[in-house]
Amino acid sequence: MMTIEAAATTDRGTSTGPGRPPPVLVIDDDPVGSATTVAWLVDARYPTVAESDGDAVLRLVRARAMRLVVSELYIPCAEGLCVVTALKQDRTRLPRLRILVQTRHIGADDDAWALATGCDAVLHKPTLAAALIREVQRLDGLEPLEPAHGDDPGSRL
Repeated sequence: MMTIEAAATTDRGTSTGPGRPPPVLVIDDDPVGSATTVAWLVDARYPTVAESDGDAVLRLVRARAMRLVVSELYIPCAEGLCVVTALKQDRTRLPRLRILVQTRHIGADDDAWALATGCDAVLHKPTLAAALIREVQRLDGLEPLEPAHGDDPGSRL
């Protein structure tokens, strides 16, 4: 398990103290890919947390609000799409949570699978920094999702 939190510095916009927005969660089991994505987001002034293990992600999101998730499609333990499904099932508790899948898998089946499980967008690696930031900004600006019919307000991940 690897958890990385971007250094808390006010000049780079990464502090997550009181009054600060929740962080973007980066999920990737490739340390280079994860570090690159975190660096791009921090440079764009997004507070950022990184994790490489799907099961740890679910525990982390239960304990802490996240602004947005950028996830690799396939990650250890709980596959990325299982994580997406689990997070998207709780729209009452996580109405604003948007999920961007970033993957090297380029098949149409992979894209369809990702979108069918509830992710909000798919980017293919290699991704340019500008494309990633543009998609994060777009997703971050969307309105909260309405709870699905039958969602239990007391449900938890």
